[in-house]
Amino acid sequence: MDVRGGPSWPEGEKLKRFLVTQPLREGTRLTLSPEESKHAVRVMRLEAGAKVLLTNGKGLEAEAVLVSSDKSGAVLDIFTVREAGTRAFRLELLQGTLKGARMDWLVEKATELGVSAIHAVDTQFSVAGDRRERWVRVAQAALKQSGNLNMPDLHEVTSLDEALGRLDAGFQGFLLSPTAEIGLAPAIRESAKNGTVVLAIGPEGGFSEAEEKTLQDRGFRACRLSAQILRGETAALTAAAVALHALEFPDSVAL
Repeated sequence: MDVRGGPSWPEGEKLKRFLVTQPLREGTRLTLSPEESKHAVRVMRLEAGAKVLLTNGKGLEAEAVLVSSDKSGAVLDIFTVREAGTRAFRLELLQGTLKGARMDWLVEKATELGVSAIHAVDTQFSVAGDRRERWVRVAQAALKQSGNLNMPDLHEVTSLDEALGRLDAGFQGFLLSPTAEIGLAPAIRESAKNGTVVLAIGPEGGFSEAEEKTLQDRGFRACRLSAQILRGETAALTAAAVALHALEFPDSVAL
């Protein structure tokens, strides 16, 4: 389509996506950050006239064209801006921290799925420290790769009590427990409404009995996900996918 006298955007063309912090407005010009400029020009070898997509990680995506590149960075003109569809709910993970690469993988895939926030918790059986700066970089890369337009909120590692204290008022919580009687999908369809839904997933070794009691005292409902004992990252991503399906399609056949 031709927009504001700009270039034609062929149907189905897969465009490279870049993350920006500047406002995205039609008819404006911006310069990519040094990191994104390097990726565009040196790694992707894009030249003037190349068409790209820009996202601010806050629900906006823009179609743009590369005008030039120099020491100041890659300069682009924006032609169209669109807003992502909004969900009636937020899906958040309250996650006991995992070993380095496993937590990185969880952050990457949760971003691809569209999880709204990850609250990393230092639990009795946690084995990893705070790697938030790395998680942000992992999430940014996943955001660009997946086409998700919303960057998840990645909180620093805190205690369970502190993490619970920063959850939205009126949140609906579900605690993964292999001994629970009800499955996660039917529990969500039965009780979850629009708003913030939080899934509590333990680290390798799970939550302690005291931690599970704390969660249940704060309103988390125990739910079963699988007859098998899943690793923390497997459980978290499986639960997120099940929850998203149940929330987006509440009248579909239960998983």
